[in-house]
Amino acid sequence: MTQSHYDWGNGPAEIDPHSVTKHEVLVGYLIRYFEQRTLNARGRERLRITLIDGFCGGGLYTLKGRNQEVMGSPLRMLAAVEEARLLINAKRTKPLDLDVRYVFIDKDARALSHLKKVLQERGYGDAVGRSIHIIHNDFVSASSAALQLVRDHTPRANTALFFLDQYGYSDVPAPLIQKIFAELPGSEVVLTFHVSAFATYTNDKFTDQVSDKLAIDIRTALGGRTVEQIKEEDSADWRRFIQAALYQALVKGCGAEYFTPFFIRGEGSGQGEYWLVHLSRHPRAQDVMKQVHWMHQNHSIHYGGPGLDMLATHMMGFRQEFTGGFLFDDEAHRLSYEALSQQLADNIYGRRQPVQVGQLYASTCNTSPGTSGMYKDVLEKLSGEKDIVIRAVDGTVRRRARYMCDTDWIERNRQGALFKPQGGLAQ
Repeated sequence: MTQSHYDWGNGPAEIDPHSVTKHEVLVGYLIRYFEQRTLNARGRERLRITLIDGFCGGGLYTLKGRNQEVMGSPLRMLAAVEEARLLINAKRTKPLDLDVRYVFIDKDARALSHLKKVLQERGYGDAVGRSIHIIHNDFVSASSAALQLVRDHTPRANTALFFLDQYGYSDVPAPLIQKIFAELPGSEVVLTFHVSAFATYTNDKFTDQVSDKLAIDIRTALGGRTVEQIKEEDSADWRRFIQAALYQALVKGCGAEYFTPFFIRGEGSGQGEYWLVHLSRHPRAQDVMKQVHWMHQNHSIHYGGPGLDMLATHMMGFRQEFTGGFLFDDEAHRLSYEALSQQLADNIYGRRQPVQVGQLYASTCNTSPGTSGMYKDVLEKLSGEKDIVIRAVDGTVRRRARYMCDTDWIERNRQGALFKPQGGLAQ
């Protein structure tokens, strides 16, 4: 969080409800992350990772308008790890040790002073300087020290989760995220982006300033038009168009293979005000974040189609087919299932060669709201209708979604119905 927005001079800073929502999604992701990382780790005794909070704030807040105390991201991280530890060890005969190093960074000295006080009061005082590292600096300046702490803690895997909850939209340059992925390829980045503020106050000069600071090319993504031209020609949707261009430039500039740019909304925020952009180099990490969005359906929103083109760059951010947006609810799930049933069938047909389940997901997941589990449900349907055959590596036929693995092969059923693109299935 930035110094200009929060004030810890007289105790906990005041926070808006929709900012608390971001923290709730963060906790959900952390718990789900540890669950997934330990699914096939029966003989493993320890899992090491570093959690980096690049805009950590002072640890405690009071909820705006209610005078209710709420935990900030550092305390929520610590609590989430303990909850995950209990969950993953509940059915294990030999406990798995979550060896977590925390790095809390903020440029506001008063925020960090308050955070240290809160950590001491909550029983974490002895961990400061050992498993908890506090850095007084802006994230860009502190990044080299943070990356070294990751390498020291996990010399081989270099694994870290970066939570970069900037208040605005220009505190994390794209080349720095590229550097994170180049030096720590197993890491993930969760970046919040205050897109409503960007769209509201933007003009050509401002757009150029943000482009320079983030080191991304928003102008090209705007198709060569000026902001004023867009406002005149797309009066109803100009904010979403500019947001879409910003997203396109940002993802391209960060160099991540997999991403999810869904909006976060909360009480009092109306439509999506923040992007919670998840960036990674692995499809499984992307899948976990999408699972969390579906779990927290009251907090997530997006605008676009329900199938494989939901996040296509030519429509992302300003296409709205649902009243109030795509809300990750039961209706969105139903429409996604229907769209994926046809579009995955067309995709498999167009390949003309067998494709592995994991490859099918990895090659299409960036442009779909569907999780890998939703893909497998659709594959079960297509298999049941005799349109495809799914075989394990040893030749065993898979029919149920729960038994499907990423290494299973999907092929058209030569003895059943034949695909035809865009027109469903024909005999």
